[in-house]
Amino acid sequence: MAHFNKNFSLFLPLFFSASWAQHTHGQTTAQTTASTTAPQQLEPVTITSKAAPVLEVDRADVSGFGLSLLKTPQSISVLSSDLLNTVAAQTLSQAIKLDASLADSYNTTGYIESISVRGFLLNQKNNFRRDGLAISNYAPLAFEGIEQIEILKGVAGLLAGVSAPGGLLQTITKKPQRETFTTLTVSGDQYGSAKAHIDTNIILNNGIGVRLNIASEKLQSHFDHTNGERQFASMSVAVPMSAATSISIGADYHTRSQRDVPGLGLLDTNGDGVGDTLPRTINPRLNLNNQSWSLPYQSKTTTAQIALDHRFTDDWNAHLAANTQRSRINDRIAFPDGCSNAAVYVYPGLCANGDVDIYDFRSEGERRTLTSWDAHLDGRINVATMEHKLRIGMNGRTVIDRLPAFEAYNYVGSTNIFNPIAVASDPALTSRNTNGSERTLEGYASINSSISAAWQTFVGVRVSRFKRDSAVSDGSEATQLSQTVSTPWAGLSFAPTTTSLLYASWGEGAELESVPNRPLQYVNSGAVLPALKSRQIEIGGKWQIEPRLLMTMALFDIKKPYAEDQAAAQIPSAPGAPGAKLVRMSGSKEARHRGLELNMTGRVNEAFSLQASATALDAAYVRANDQSLIGKRITNIPRLAASIFADYKITAISGLAFNALLTLRDSKTATSDGSVKLPRSGQLDLGTRYLQRLASMPMHPLLWRLNIENATNRIYWREAPIQSWGGIYLFPSTPRTVRMSLSTDW
Repeated sequence: MAHFNKNFSLFLPLFFSASWAQHTHGQTTAQTTASTTAPQQLEPVTITSKAAPVLEVDRADVSGFGLSLLKTPQSISVLSSDLLNTVAAQTLSQAIKLDASLADSYNTTGYIESISVRGFLLNQKNNFRRDGLAISNYAPLAFEGIEQIEILKGVAGLLAGVSAPGGLLQTITKKPQRETFTTLTVSGDQYGSAKAHIDTNIILNNGIGVRLNIASEKLQSHFDHTNGERQFASMSVAVPMSAATSISIGADYHTRSQRDVPGLGLLDTNGDGVGDTLPRTINPRLNLNNQSWSLPYQSKTTTAQIALDHRFTDDWNAHLAANTQRSRINDRIAFPDGCSNAAVYVYPGLCANGDVDIYDFRSEGERRTLTSWDAHLDGRINVATMEHKLRIGMNGRTVIDRLPAFEAYNYVGSTNIFNPIAVASDPALTSRNTNGSERTLEGYASINSSISAAWQTFVGVRVSRFKRDSAVSDGSEATQLSQTVSTPWAGLSFAPTTTSLLYASWGEGAELESVPNRPLQYVNSGAVLPALKSRQIEIGGKWQIEPRLLMTMALFDIKKPYAEDQAAAQIPSAPGAPGAKLVRMSGSKEARHRGLELNMTGRVNEAFSLQASATALDAAYVRANDQSLIGKRITNIPRLAASIFADYKITAISGLAFNALLTLRDSKTATSDGSVKLPRSGQLDLGTRYLQRLASMPMHPLLWRLNIENATNRIYWREAPIQSWGGIYLFPSTPRTVRMSLSTDW
């Protein structure tokens, strides 16, 4: 706690200076509000310590059409900051439990997080947005600076161009609000984690709004030896240049250091060299990255963004924005993978007795840079008695990955998942890395036409010109790929009443793949592959049951081609290098995901809020060189999933409320042939809060929160992702965890 207290003390001057600034500008703010255009440039006030989840978000920027959620012919989920705070979500893995269409994929303590939507893993470089601009997900998210998370489900080629077909995740950062406030939150859990967070909003005399978020956290988890720390700071500035023009500027800095926890694997009980059995005993605290020489995974990320908005007329607006993100990463781990202690080498998997090989992996000084820009014009015209809303724009994105010339990936011995033992380190840098870059220039256009009061059409296309390069760090094995792809999208909607909508849509997406950077396994290690086209058909309906309660339904069919591994000997042009085993070919495999989504979100009444969702998903391969895959369920995807969050305010006791989150998952397959399945799982999280108003400080209430994750303490295998190089990893559920927080507004 000494280190935490030291960090917390750094915030005290800021906290008091922010409070002083708030009171200093308190009177002038009212005059500014009345005499300037600032209120037209700033958003309605949103204080982070709201006493309850509002669940009445009306629209999401990720849609790209500027319509309300009810009128948008797309499946979109919004997770607002008040909802995330209510369930004490501090990671992406915790947040996505609120929607049954979203799932983990190799999400573990200390490492970057991934997400799959409709059964498709989102690409870390192409499927993530921050305030409308491309961002890399190789940097961990800091929830202190996020106002809401928006997820567009399904093929997003119109909005993201070259991207995985699962969807698009966008974070909306906290912006300056109309009123001044400061919120201080302190929180912790039973394992020793502790955090201080300050969120302050100031309106200056000239109408400029400033929003600051600063947090410092001591990290600890239920896993053994995962202590760490993180710091975060962000600033957002809104500058009203005139009644028609505004500029917004944002920047944040996030650093994190913590040992990550590797996954386990299936046991090879029949001795054929492939894991085939789930370990019966689950130790939720086990961390095989627990050697005396284990080092933390470290990341430092700086992001900056600027945007200009200008209104030419009531019908025409322009938007210009740019950002840059720079990350420096030290990726180090004692990594368990395979087993050489058996008569037949086991991969993927572990020996029957739980033995597993350990590799000393170190990749220090990775530099990942992303810059992007976007310029578009929104307008409205009337032709042939019909209103047409237009968007025309261009954007560009540059992604550069510069890894160290050499990395370490050295076998250092074996341990056992039931009785871990110490092994010696070997940090020798023996494996060359592969660097890569990607440059994309895109043009796009869309039109939303109102045929009548009930019927609307939506048509759009994005044309992407990209160039990808990769080369081993010594300049050898250089590859380059340039290609132009178009990703059209079309939709039709019908509103039988003012509170309902039926729609149908069709769209395409394009995706790029690279061969894993494993020279001993692949002939064409690290090579870039040609773009592959995915296609989606979706039919849906929406119903505004109550003014603040929205129900949605979507049926979808997505076809996606994949790259597939083949034995190098089958490819005449493959080099005959010793040890070369595989070559990855593009487009030789295809999967089809068909599903049904049901969602209900909003407030049933003033006391009862609800966010419920259910997804039925049939995901299988329909084409493959490996005929045994055809018709098999795709791994790590539940056939059925449900998530039900309910929040109820106790009317008899002012300020008291209870909430519960129930998540259910049908069995997931862990192996490609479907022979191993994870058992059905369910988890119950509970929470309560109390808004206390003290007579001595009536204007500064205290908000107490208590959350219990996995209240029944049911331990189960949570997920079993297969990585791009063929490894299968198992991750257990989080045991019962109690979290507490206290917030106050000034």
